[in-house]
Amino acid sequence: MTSYFGVSRDQVAWTGARSFYNSSTGVTRAFCGRCGTPIHYMSTRWPGEMHLFAATLDELTLYKPTAHVHWAERVPWLFLEDGLPKHDGRAP
Repeated sequence: MTSYFGVSRDQVAWTGARSFYNSSTGVTRAFCGRCGTPIHYMSTRWPGEMHLFAATLDELTLYKPTAHVHWAERVPWLFLEDGLPKHDGRAP
């Protein structure tokens, strides 16, 4: 399980090298070019937007989740009662 947040691609400036991997049609994942840490996800489904891993933030308290996406894919033992909306993640 991981947490992402979406931002406009022009809101992000990079200081280090990234490596890219096209994991499926229309999906590109980026990793730190030095250590391999997953950094972000981009998809043609959301042009002009990238989804950054919340765990990569220097200040984790800046991230406030607003929903659970792909809820239908969760492992059966995961129970969350935080009151956030749950979406199955399937394309409309």
